[in-house]
This record gives sequence, structure tokens and C-alpha cells, in this order.
Amino acid sequence: MTHHPLMADQTLFRDPDLFDADHLPETFHYRDTQMEALALSLRPALRGGSPLNTVLRGPPGTGKTTAARYIFAQVEETTCRVVPILVSCQAERTAHTVYTKLFTALIGHPPPSHGTSGTSLLAAVGRTLAERGTVLVVGLDDANYLAPKGVLNEVLARILRLHESYPGARTGVVMTDSSTDTDLSRVLDRATYSVLCPNEVAFHPYTAEEVRGILGDRLQVGVYPGVVPPAVLDLVVERTVACGDVRVGLHLLNEAVLHAERAGRTAVEVGDVEAAFAVARHTRLTAGVQTLAPQERAVLSVLAGMVRRGEETTSGRVYEAVAAVEPMCYTRFYERLKRLEALDLVTRRQRKIGQGWTREIVVREGVEEMVGPVPAGSSGASLQSVTGVAEDEKCRYEGGRG
Repeated sequence: MTHHPLMADQTLFRDPDLFDADHLPETFHYRDTQMEALALSLRPALRGGSPLNTVLRGPPGTGKTTAARYIFAQVEETTCRVVPILVSCQAERTAHTVYTKLFTALIGHPPPSHGTSGTSLLAAVGRTLAERGTVLVVGLDDANYLAPKGVLNEVLARILRLHESYPGARTGVVMTDSSTDTDLSRVLDRATYSVLCPNEVAFHPYTAEEVRGILGDRLQVGVYPGVVPPAVLDLVVERTVACGDVRVGLHLLNEAVLHAERAGRTAVEVGDVEAAFAVARHTRLTAGVQTLAPQERAVLSVLAGMVRRGEETTSGRVYEAVAAVEPMCYTRFYERLKRLEALDLVTRRQRKIGQGWTREIVVREGVEEMVGPVPAGSSGASLQSVTGVAEDEKCRYEGGRG
């Protein structure tokens, strides 16, 4: 059979934007329970009251951000009485940049680039809400990025207490958190946590059937018929489920189709998926590293340094090295190690030593280059300012060894 490569102006895509992780689908499947819970939290705002503060919690790539964007879009189409504003905390990591985002979205233009304090920005926001009689719902996407240095505590305290200085101003927050072990009762001070009093909505990883449905929907509209054969889709679903992140599947499909295009073929082959997976896996590892809390990153940085130096990385040796630069009990160390393992950044394997066996911690390929040494000045005291509870006291209370 004669091979007919694609012409330069031909493409296998109908709509490549459908494979962008930021694409908002027309229909959001497999999250009905979570969407109902989120809608219930926002319902008081539609009646002119304050919404219920909500935390959407789950691993990366489980639909939290899409759920927030989807419900915010519905609110904007339904009423002008509620102003939902979504803030990416990966991009806006200071209180002032968060307030600037709120000011710009609510007032309609950015504030002066110099000389405008956070207090004045919030004052303008509070006055506007009170005058218009509108309700502000702030979406803090990846709110865990604001936890260090008390930024999250300040942002929540000032937003949720605006009504005290500006009667009639009503506010609420919807937060997404991919760091599944974040304890807000420890990250926030008591007064702030009492005002927040959040509802929690859990987002579990998609099942294989759900992943197939999501990817199949995108393929049906995004590429031409026959471009991705069933056997190829099976492989993509398998790799996506193993990673636990549906964004990996979207990236895999996009890259695999592009790979087939560049080869001049009209259908994707298994080899295209394998080539794309190397890229997608690196993307996922990078996203995992970016979600780490400072204490988790410290454990990973110390471990990566030990690997570079060729040192033994048994659990005991790694704990000793970590505790030397970031004082923590073994219970805390083990929790952070499990978090790194859940993100597929490290794995533990049995290794025989003499007549016995030991458990060795292995850093996933490519992770070492993503983390540097532990920041200078990092200490247990600095961690206490984030959590509000000393590590050693917490471990003694729980009976951990440290």
C-alpha cells in the first residue's frame, strides 16, 4: 500500500483547544455530587446573603479547578448580584497581588502601579460591595500556595471580615487544595479558622471508566474519526489511571496526535503514545513538585541531595539527614514521605542487605533536577510560624517518635 503523508496544510485535529487542560467543557461529567455540594454552598449568595465557605480538596487533576470555574460561569450567567472572582494562587502568591486581582475584577480597571497599599485596595472593594449590594465570592485556586508566611491567614481574615468595616459588604471563599494533608486548623489562627468554618468537598481520582469517558468525549469532537484507534485509547487510559491525573491523558492525546501528524500518518500508533508519555510524565512530576508545601519540599530536597552524592537512602538514614536541617519527629517525616509517594515523586522498595532486608527510598527519574538544596535559614522555628504548632509537641501528643 502506498504511504501518503499529510500535506503541510492538513491536520488530524478538529479543535486542538479541547485538549488544553484549561479548557472548560460544555458538560462536566462525573462530578455531580461535588457540583451539587458547591452549588448548595453558593445558594445563599443568590438570595443576597453570604455564601458558605468551601474547600475543594483532592489530588491534582481530579476536577477541582474545573468545578470552581464551571460553577462560577453559571453564577455569572444567572445573576449580577454575585461577583465570583477566581484567583490562581500559584501566580498570585502575596496578599497584595490577591487584593489587586480583586480590585481589578470588581472595579473594572487596575489600581495605580505604585503607592497603593493592600488596605486601600480592600477599602475600595468593601465600599463597592456595600454600595452595589453585591456579594463577592473569591475563588482561591491552589490556596495551599499561600500557606507559608501566614499569607493565607491574612487574606482570609481580611476578606471574610470586610463587613465589619463596610456594613452590607458580603463575602465568601471557595478554595481548592491539592495538598491533601493540609490542616487548615493549624495553618490558620483560631480567629480566622472560626470565621472561615469551611465545608469540605472531596474530589477522588477518576476511575478508568470515567477517564475513558472524559477522553472519549474530547476525541469525538477534537479529532477526526479513526485518528485514535480503540487500542491506542486503551493505552492512554491505562497510563492516565496509573498517574491519577486526567490532565496527563489530555496531554498524552494531544502530543500523540501531533507526533502522528509530524510522521505524516493519519492515525495514532502505540509508539506515538509512548513517545508522548515521556513528555507528559515530566509535566506531571513538575506539577507535583509545584504543589509541595515547604516542609515536603525540604524532605525531597534533602533526599535528592543524598542521591546526587551517592549516599545510602534507607528510611532511617534519610530521616536523620532531614531532621538535621528541618527538625521534625519521625511521624511528621513519614507523613511527608507518604505525600511524596502519592505524587509519584519517590517510591520505596525492599533491598536485601546481608541476611536481612531494608526499605530504600528511590527518587523518580527527572525529579532531582527539579529541586534544589534546602533554602538557607530554613528551620523548625520557621515551620512553627506556618503551622502554629511545634512539631515536637504535636508528635509527643500523638505518640510519634522524634
